[in-house]
Amino acid sequence: MPSMKAIKRRRLTVKNISQITKAMNLVATSKLQRARANKSAIGKPVQATFDIVYNTVSDASAQEQPFVKPREEIKTTAYVLITSNRGLCGGYNSNVCKALAKHAKQNEKNAVIVPVGTKGRDFFKRRGGNLVETAPPSETPNLAEAKVVADNIVKMYENGEVDEVYLVYTQFFTVLSLEPIVRKVLPISPDYLRRVVGADLKEGEEWEDLGFFAKPDPKPASSVNQDVEFDSGIAEVLRNVIPWYLSMYVYAAMASSALCEQAARMTSMDSATKNAGDIIEKLTLMFNRQRQSIITQEITEIVSGANALQ
Repeated sequence: MPSMKAIKRRRLTVKNISQITKAMNLVATSKLQRARANKSAIGKPVQATFDIVYNTVSDASAQEQPFVKPREEIKTTAYVLITSNRGLCGGYNSNVCKALAKHAKQNEKNAVIVPVGTKGRDFFKRRGGNLVETAPPSETPNLAEAKVVADNIVKMYENGEVDEVYLVYTQFFTVLSLEPIVRKVLPISPDYLRRVVGADLKEGEEWEDLGFFAKPDPKPASSVNQDVEFDSGIAEVLRNVIPWYLSMYVYAAMASSALCEQAARMTSMDSATKNAGDIIEKLTLMFNRQRQSIITQEITEIVSGANALQ
């Protein structure tokens, strides 16, 4: 059994750790509120972006454009992986990385990973993944960083370096319910966007919840299915709309992931604080038992010595 000095030292160490985890829990709670407000603020712009892009790619003349028409042979798939730059957030980072690894294995194509966050980069670097290095994002997502990622994706897709692009991030449901999801962003599927924007839903189709905005009201048939002429041509319109669309998509995914990161960290630090409290109670009980045992032994020796002198 460890000595009283060792027990006391360990109890002090655990108490100090519990103070740190409690403080981190409070910080994560505060950041969670800001992240929630940030995600709510971008909901309407993101929804409007999806509406505009859906109305554009739904036109008959857009079906043969490079960003819309699927390629005949898929050789290489790019994955934009969004994780955090810091740990101490439970299984948040590992879960989304494992979701990507599982999808890439099932896809059976050459995988190129574009990590947005150092944890995802380090995860696949240790496993020998084919990475496209990017600058680590700031703790607060912003459109400028998302635009850099989106422009890089567009360049890779136009140059033929990749044949399809997936976005991998974590969707927020509740503080205790965080789900990593994988969604294709290139080539753009009008049928998929129809489910996202909730327009012209066919029988049996359900709204696709990306976690960016609330379920929209059912929309009437789109007017762009009629004959529409695009100024400068549909190809030029798509060339300008798609990078903007991808920037908003990545930005919204970064905002969602940032919210999930703080929720996961808050939950983890709360559990760590509770576990530290349980350990302190056990160590205190062990310390008291050890002390009582020593006191009892000393009293017994004193009594025995007194009896021997009589």
